[in-house]
Amino acid sequence: MSKKNNETKPEKSGGSADETSKLQKQDAEQRRGFLKTAVGCGIGMCAVGAPVCAAVRLVTAPVFAESAAGKFYTVAALDTLSDKPQKFFITDDKEDAWMKMPNQKIGSLFLRRSGDEVQAFHSLCPHAGCMIQCGVKKRPQTDSEELLFYCPCHAAHFGLDGKRLDGVSPRDMDTLETKVENGKVSVKFQNFTFGTAKK
Repeated sequence: MSKKNNETKPEKSGGSADETSKLQKQDAEQRRGFLKTAVGCGIGMCAVGAPVCAAVRLVTAPVFAESAAGKFYTVAALDTLSDKPQKFFITDDKEDAWMKMPNQKIGSLFLRRSGDEVQAFHSLCPHAGCMIQCGVKKRPQTDSEELLFYCPCHAAHFGLDGKRLDGVSPRDMDTLETKVENGKVSVKFQNFTFGTAKK
C-alpha cells in the first residue's frame, strides 16, 4: 500500500478562529447600523415633532384661551374691597380632547372700590404682557411718592385709575366689566392684544 493513502490531512487549526472573527465583524457592523438607524430616527422625530407640537398647540389654543372671549367670574365680596387695589386670581376648569384640568389659574386682575363703584384692571401690561405690580413709587409728574400701578419690565407707571403716566405702554391699563349682585363682585375676565393703541 502506498504511504500516501494512509496519511490523513491535518485539520486547519485556524478555521474556527477565522469564522469567529467574521461573526464578530458582522455583529459590530449590525450594531453600528442599528445605532445609525436609531440616531437617524431620533433626529427625524425631533424635526417632525416640533412642527407637529406647534400645530397641536395652534389647534388647542382656543381651549386654553377660552377666557379671551370674556366670561363672568365671581371674584370678591363688595365689603372686603377698598380704594387700595387688591390683586385676585381667576381660576376655571380647562378641558381639551385628552384631559380635564380642574381649578386652573387663567389670569389675574386688580379690584379697586370707589364708593359703590368697583373698578377692575387686567394685571398684564398693554405694552408686552408683563405682570403689573402695585406699590409706592415716585409719580413721574410730581416726583412725590405715592401708591401707583407700575410695570417692572419697562418702567411704565399708571395711576390708580389705570391711566398711563409715562413709559412705553401704548394705552392705559385694560379695564374689565364688573357687576355687583347680592354683595358679590363679578368680573368679565378676558384677554387683550398687546402693543396696540386699542385693546
